[in-house]
Amino acid sequence: MKVKKEVKLIKEEDYYEYLFLLFAVIIFIDRIGKTFLQDGCFLSFCIKRAMNSGAAFGIFPGMTWFFIAVAVLILASIVMFIGEFNKLGRLGLVFIAAGTAANLIDRIFFSAVIDLFSVFGSSSFNLADLSNLAGAILLVVSLLKKK
Repeated sequence: MKVKKEVKLIKEEDYYEYLFLLFAVIIFIDRIGKTFLQDGCFLSFCIKRAMNSGAAFGIFPGMTWFFIAVAVLILASIVMFIGEFNKLGRLGLVFIAAGTAANLIDRIFFSAVIDLFSVFGSSSFNLADLSNLAGAILLVVSLLKKK
């Protein structure tokens, strides 16, 4: 009879430190990009600064305070419930929290989100949006793995 040993590479208490570091790095890189990247294109990838005062694809423009309130509620919910998820789910929630916090910073200081990137003429997006997307994918995979 073989006994399967579970190998833990990272202690549980250290895992949250790494998650917080990832959270901070995503926000930092997002801010650096929004501050220093200049407009230009390479093939079908363009950097083109756009201010989005609405939600995704510019819907509901000008509802800054509503979007700030929603972002704060999302962040508070993640903080309250992150312990209920497995490691992959926590990672997904951290990506979502970082993306939400990065866009929240824009809304607070500029009353709009700064979008930077466009691929093949798509709507503009930023690193925070990609972080939210990656987090949502990880969260769905995590939830599907439970079943």
